[in-house]
Amino acid sequence: MRESMAKRFTDTNKYKKPFIRGLQGAYKLLWDYLYHDCDHAGIWIVDFDIAQIYIGEDMPVNKDDALKYFNSDEQRIIEICKGKKWFIPGFIDFQYNELNENNRAHQSVINILNKYNLFNDKGLVRPLQAHKVKDKDKDKDKDKEVFEKFWSYYNKKTNKARTLKLWSRLTKKEIEAIKVHLPKYIKATPDKQFRKDPATYLYNKSWNDEIIVKKDEKPKYDRPVKDVIKEEKRLNAIKVEKNKPYDASKFPEDTLIGSIARGNIRKGKPESIKDIIGTKK
Repeated sequence: MRESMAKRFTDTNKYKKPFIRGLQGAYKLLWDYLYHDCDHAGIWIVDFDIAQIYIGEDMPVNKDDALKYFNSDEQRIIEICKGKKWFIPGFIDFQYNELNENNRAHQSVINILNKYNLFNDKGLVRPLQAHKVKDKDKDKDKDKEVFEKFWSYYNKKTNKARTLKLWSRLTKKEIEAIKVHLPKYIKATPDKQFRKDPATYLYNKSWNDEIIVKKDEKPKYDRPVKDVIKEEKRLNAIKVEKNKPYDASKFPEDTLIGSIARGNIRKGKPESIKDIIGTKK
C-alpha cells in the first residue's frame, strides 16, 4: 500500500530550465510526478502503470524513453535494486541542500540511503560514484563466480573460507597463470589425496612450480604376449622325468624361466624342472 504524498518544496523556476523545457510534454509531467511520488530519500518504486494513471492515458510514457530523456546530458536517475527502484540525487539536493548526520531530520534519509550504498563518509554518492559502486559489486560477483569454478575444478574440499580469502588477494595476472597451470597440475595428481590443499596451493603460489610427471615404470620382463606364449609352449614340450637333473642350456638366459632358473641355480637350486615350476608359481 502506497503512502500518501508528503508536503515538500517545489522549484517554481523548473520550467525555465533547459532540461525541463527540452522534454516532451508527457515526460515533463512524469519528471514532476517523480519528485512528488518518490519517498523522502528520493527513491521511487518503479511503477509505470500507476504513473500513467496519474499523468493521463493521453500522455503515454515508458521506462526506456524516460531513462533516455532524463539522463541525456547527465545522470539524473540512478537505477537500484536491479531496476526496480530509481534514485533521484537532485531531489536530495533541492529538499535538503546537504545532508548532515547530526541533523535529526536528515537521519532517517541517511539511513535509507545507506541501505542502498548511496551515502558514505563524504556524503551523498553522486551518479559517477554510484556507477563505480555498482561496477565494484559486479566485479565482486564475477570474482566469486570465478573462484567457485576454481573450487569445483580443484576438487579437494578443504578450508574453503581460507581459500576464498587467499583468492581475493590474487591479481588478475595471477588468476590467469592459475588457469594455465591448474589443468596440468590436476592431471599430474589424479589421486587427490596427494594433491595440495587448495589454500596451500594459493598461499605457496604453486602455479609457479614445475610439474614433474612420473613415467610409468616398465615391467621387469617387458615382452610381447606372443613371446610369452611361445616360451610356455617350449616349456610344455620339454619332457623331464621327476628328479632328473636340470639342464639350464635348454632355457635361453633372456627368457623368463631361464632367468629364474639361473638365479636359483646360483643359489644351489633347483635340482629339477619341478622345482623351477614351483618357484615360478
